[in-house]
Order: sequence, then C-alpha cells, then structure tokens
Amino acid sequence: MPALAVDALLYHFSNSGEDSYDSVEAYDDSDSQRQLSVGRNSKSSGACVDCKSVKVRCEFVPGEPKCRRCQLKNLPCRPRERKKRKPADTHEQLQEKAREKDLQIQHLLHQYDQKIAEQKRREWISRISSDPSSQQAGDLDIGHNFRLLHKGKSPESAVAVFYGGAQGRHQLNPPEIIKFCGLYPEDIDHLFDIFFDRVDPYFSILDKELHTPQNLIWTKQFLFTVVCAVASRYYTARPSMYALAMEFARDAAGKNLIEGRRSLDICQAYLIMAVYPVPKKKWTEDRSWLLMGVAIRMAMELELNRPPSADCDERESLNRTRTWLNCYCVDGSHAIQFGKMPMLRLDDYMARTTRHWYKSSTMNTPFDVHLCAYVQIIVVMAEWRTTMNKCVDNQMPEEFDIVQAALQTQAKLSQEWALWVDAYAEEYTYMPLPICQYRGNTTQMITAYLRLVVLAVGFQHAMPKGLTRDSEVVVKSIDAAKTVIQIMLERLYPTGYLQFALEANFLYVSFAAAFLINLLRPKLIPLLDENQQDGIISLVTRLIAVLGSKEVALDGRHTPALYSRFLSSLLNKHHVRGGRNSSGLENPSCSSSYSADSQLVASQGMHWPDVGQSAGISHHFDDLSEGMIYQQQGDIDMDFSLTHFVRTVSQELPAHIYNVQMTSNTENQWRNWEAPRTDHSWPAFQWRS
Repeated sequence: MPALAVDALLYHFSNSGEDSYDSVEAYDDSDSQRQLSVGRNSKSSGACVDCKSVKVRCEFVPGEPKCRRCQLKNLPCRPRERKKRKPADTHEQLQEKAREKDLQIQHLLHQYDQKIAEQKRREWISRISSDPSSQQAGDLDIGHNFRLLHKGKSPESAVAVFYGGAQGRHQLNPPEIIKFCGLYPEDIDHLFDIFFDRVDPYFSILDKELHTPQNLIWTKQFLFTVVCAVASRYYTARPSMYALAMEFARDAAGKNLIEGRRSLDICQAYLIMAVYPVPKKKWTEDRSWLLMGVAIRMAMELELNRPPSADCDERESLNRTRTWLNCYCVDGSHAIQFGKMPMLRLDDYMARTTRHWYKSSTMNTPFDVHLCAYVQIIVVMAEWRTTMNKCVDNQMPEEFDIVQAALQTQAKLSQEWALWVDAYAEEYTYMPLPICQYRGNTTQMITAYLRLVVLAVGFQHAMPKGLTRDSEVVVKSIDAAKTVIQIMLERLYPTGYLQFALEANFLYVSFAAAFLINLLRPKLIPLLDENQQDGIISLVTRLIAVLGSKEVALDGRHTPALYSRFLSSLLNKHHVRGGRNSSGLENPSCSSSYSADSQLVASQGMHWPDVGQSAGISHHFDDLSEGMIYQQQGDIDMDFSLTHFVRTVSQELPAHIYNVQMTSNTENQWRNWEAPRTDHSWPAFQWRS
C-alpha cells in the first residue's frame, strides 16, 4: 500500500460523549498511526450499560478492556447503544388515527344518548303507570290477544312481517312508538282509520291514499308517530296509550329539529302537532307556537309557496299545495288571535290564485273545497289587518272612520261566504258525506265569528261617541254573536262530531258568548230590551250545558269543559236579573257533567273586557240622549278585541282544574287553537237560509 502524502489529512469519526452527536476529527499524517492505534485500544468516554444504570461514570485502568465496576461484578463491559428514533407518522397515518378517534367518540356519545333515552322512557312509563286514571285492564287484554294472534311475536317482529313486503324493508328499525306502546299491525291500521275519520276531516292536511301505514312506517317515521299519537286519544280500546304516545311524538319532534331534517312529511307532522297539542299544566310549557313556526319556516325553505313543477307527480303536487294552504291558514289564524304579525305575506301568490284549486284534479279530496274557502276568508281578514296596522301607525287620514271600515269588512266576509254556498252544494252532490255538511256549517260559524271579531273593534271605537240599540254596529255584533252560538247548538252539536272538533271551534263560540254576557253588565244593558236579555241568558245557559256535557267534553281537562266553567263564572257575575231565565228554568251555569271537578266562584275585580279606568271623553248632561251609552271619563275602560280576550281569559279560570293545578292551561291551549282553524269549511244546502 503506498505511503500517505505529507500534506494529507486523515478523518476520524467518533462519539465524544454518551449524548453527543457523531463528530469528525482531523489529524496530521505525522502521528496518524499513533492516534489510530490508541483509538482501537481505548474505551469510549460514555458510561457502559451497568454504570449508566447507577448513574456513574466508568473508571478505566490503563491496559484493561473493562471498567472497574464491570471487573468487580464480572460483567461484560458493553457500551450503551443509542436508542433508535421512531419515524414520524405520515399525514395519511395521522388522518386515519383521527378518524378512528372520531368513531370512538361517536360510539361513546351514541351509547350515552341511548342511556339517556332509555332513562326518559322509563320515567314516562313510570309516571303514566302511577296515574290511577291510566290503569286500564282492557289495554293488557288487547295486547295479549294480538300477541296470541301473531303466535307470540313481539310488536316489532309482527310489524316487520306485516309491513315488510318483498323489498326486505323489515331490516330497518321500526318507530319506537311501536315497541314501547305495543302496537301490532291491527292497532296501527285502526289508529290510521281513526285519524282519517276523527282528525283529518277537521284539519285536512293528509291524503288517505298517499299517507298509508305502509308508506310511512319505514321512511317517514316522524309523521307515522304523530298520526298514531294524535289518533290514540280517540282509541277507546286503549285509553291509557295517549299520554305515552304523545311523549314519543314530542321526542321525535325534538330530534328532527336538532338534526335539521327537512321534508314535506316532517313539515306536516309539525303542523299537526301544533294544532293538536297535549294540554299543559302551565301556559309557559306550551310549545305549539314553536312547532307552528318550525312548520311554516320549513314550508318556505321547501318552496311550497311556489306552484309545483311540471314533472311533479299529480298526487304529490296536490299534497304540496294542500300543505302550503294549511300553513297559510294556520299563520293567518294565529295572527288574528294574538294580534301579531304573520310570518307569511298577506298577499301570498298561492293564496290569491287557488280559489278553484279544489277542482283542479280528480285526486282532490272532498275537504279541499273547504280549505280553499277558508283561505279566501283569511285573505279578507288580512286586508282588515293591513288597515288596522295603518291606523296604529297613523298612516290613515284623520277623517278615516274605523267603525265604518269594520262594517264594510264584515259585509265583505258575508259576501265571501255567500260565494261559497253554491260551491259547497255542488261538491256535496258529488260526495254526500255527513262530515261535509258538518264542515259547511263550521265554515259559516267561522265567518260569523270573524265578523264579530271585526265588529267588536268597531263597537269599542263607537263607545266614546255613543251607542244606542239601533246603532248598526250594535245590531250586527249581536246578530253575529248569536249566529255563532246557534250554529254550534242547533247544527253541530246534534251531529255528535263536536267531541272530535278542533279546539279552536270552542274558542270561537266562547268569545261570542262572552261578548253577549258582557252586554248584561249595568253599563251596557240599556242596549238590550227585555226579550234580548232573556234570549242571551237562555242561549248562553244552553251553551254552557252543551260544552260541559259528556257528548262534547272527553274529560274535565278537555277544552270545552274549561270554557264551560269560564262562561259559567262570567254569567254568574253579570246576570243581574235574578237566577231564572226566560224559560223559567234556574240558571244551570254549573250544570255541566264536569262541574263537580271545579266549582267556579266569580272572582273579585275586573273581568274581560275591563282594562282599567278610562281617561276618555267627558260629556255634558245635555248631550246625552235617552238610551244612548257613552264611554265617559272615570268609567272602566273596555277592550273587546279577541287578542285581549285570549290574553286575559286564562287568568279567570280556577287554579284547580281536573284535580290538577292548571292555572294557565286554557290560555296555553288557545295558543294551539289558533292553527286549528285551517280548514273548517264545507258544503251547504241549508246555509242558504
């Protein structure tokens, strides 16, 4: 091997310490051989394995290959090796780990949600089971019989077999209401029959041909649950199921709201729940207004306010339009009742252009004509509301007469009803159903009720200027109020359908009765002659008895029973002509079937429509005409509006109703009744009179 050059350098790689990095040293070739020889025989400066374990440095004896500790212990003196560093994870590996963690978190959250849901179900079942009124032996017998009929199968298994079909849809999970309410196929079919016989004719939003159990149970479970829950109230074979079924409906409503799902069937389910709520103990617990708002907002996002596209199925197209018109009616009714701005435009395109929609297809339901009529009536009321808003904002000229405007609006309502009489009669010839005749009478009652709502505003504004028995606003107000009550007593009550009517119907008649009762107060009684006074007392007394009867009120908590007691209290306060009516009968103000549940005592202080002391006009004695009523300075001010009636009526109901504390249950229910009015319209041949 040739000798190295004199100016050459040798490079030596070595470890300078136990934790240092590799270093490079340069040597002259003059002593390179000596340095290399020493490097081969010398020990690394780092501690060996044994010395490192006790955290000391190695001590070497010159010429010895081992350190002193290793020699004493007779151990091999091995230098400590550097730990190999684990290579960093790649981006793909980090993403995969993050995904696995997310799945694990979701799984844990799902388990937690299941435990919470199971706990809620146990609480519902325990609370309902502890209620003596809900313990019915018939429920157990029905479930046992159906189990035997299906050879011991559980409700879920029986439903999967019955409704599964050839597509194998039974692999999906059925709605929870089936398992926990024990619904077999026979129960489900019966509940759907009840819904389309007892609910849909009064609030016609679904199509019986389209919304069948087979079409809803697997893909539209929220609507399926709501239909079964609402119908269960009238399921006499299992009376205790209603409370538990509505809990599952409310739970499904919350889940769909949180998850942000949007579809036509979900919109319909929210609307039905808003119209048919569960009675609450407190007004603040009611959420009907929230459900109504969700349904209307969802309908707008689904663009139901636009005509269906040309490629849309005919039955589905009718379904979309029907849902939107119901939303418009519910929203308009809520605005009228509570004096609030509606969510939808008053000049909605679909509302203005669907007067003849009910005969646009052979697939239209028999109830679509009544829905169209109610839409047009709401349009007239929307115009009235626009006028009133301008008055509040001082946008009307000074010479504008509210009383005259009220008289003109009530005339428009009467004219609108007259236009639909022939349409109802024509549709009735095609489908002569008794419920259609009932719906026609209901439409006439609603028209009279809305006339009274408008005239009550005119009545109030005419008070400061003076009213007489012959004043047009007085005559027409009394006539409208009596018409509302007479239609319910003479046409609706004999049919036996009132037990299933929308709760809003009872608000209409109660407002009319309360208006008439208040005419009996000393301040206003000069507006009535003796025959009119006796007639009002007799009419209201009959109404109180009907609303509280078992043929109308399902129980003491049912809305008509609550109104019966309220009107009884109001009549006791203002009935100043003694305890006998024109028929010579004692005043049966507490003669309803549920009067024993809570006897009313007329409360001291102000009743509707009192709002406080008047700071109004002071008239000279010479200005007063005989028989004329004035609102004078110092008199109790009165607000006859429907909004004030709804706001104050719950305060006059007792705190103990139906053996439960329900202080403001009634006002709570009235907020739900706003929506019900959607389609109270129907045929007529006897309405011509």
